[in-house]
Amino acid sequence: MPELPNIHLGSLEVSRLIVGGNPISGFSHQSSERSRQMLEFFTVERIKALWHTCEAHGITALVARADAFVMRVLAEYWREGGRLRWIAQTAPEHRDPFANIRQAAGAGASAIYVHGGDVGRLMEEGNTEELRARVECIRSLNLPVGMAAHDPQYHLTAQSQGLLVDFHMVCLYNLTGYRGRRDLEPEEQFLPEDRITAMQALRRLDQPCIAYKILGAGRLTLQEGLSDVAQALRTKDGILMGMFPPDRPDMVAENVAAVAHL
Repeated sequence: MPELPNIHLGSLEVSRLIVGGNPISGFSHQSSERSRQMLEFFTVERIKALWHTCEAHGITALVARADAFVMRVLAEYWREGGRLRWIAQTAPEHRDPFANIRQAAGAGASAIYVHGGDVGRLMEEGNTEELRARVECIRSLNLPVGMAAHDPQYHLTAQSQGLLVDFHMVCLYNLTGYRGRRDLEPEEQFLPEDRITAMQALRRLDQPCIAYKILGAGRLTLQEGLSDVAQALRTKDGILMGMFPPDRPDMVAENVAAVAHL
């Protein structure tokens, strides 16, 4: 079995490949039917089975929403001996984002980042002080802190304004759809030129980056999705991949092998 290299997100050391949480939460970025299929497939037992399979193949961390369902499943998974570290994505539906951050920390998060939809909205409003306050709240809990964004320019803006984060979650497509909401079925554009812009921005960021939407939410093959990423990522950068086993039964092993050989 190929061995994944590790990266560092502040004080947290994780495998370069991290398993994503959109499929288990039913965010397909394709269609409502596809999202429904994900929710129907991912029972609690199947979520835990996926995480245990990831562990067995050398993945050491997951990204998932800081919502009540995910926290309940994680508590059960850890009680049963699960070892993946949780990088928590803040949940935009919470009215009090600071309470949500503290809740994630109390539920066992090893790192927390501000949701990309929230970052986009705050940046559009010119409210970088609110974003800074959320970042500082996470830092006050002695956890590695990150930010996500669909528009890569927001990462560069944050860096230029001295917003100190330990890692950036860089989306390869400039999406303006869900923003964490389940009541929308947006028509999202997955444009090839967005990938170029995102990877150019990634290389200008000082801190480690985790690139996501590598496969265009299932629109690209593994080889297609990694061919350009392999040239852009630095050794300190990681890859986030959501995994839906019905698409490819050996998905975890195949993804690990591909990333291990980048």
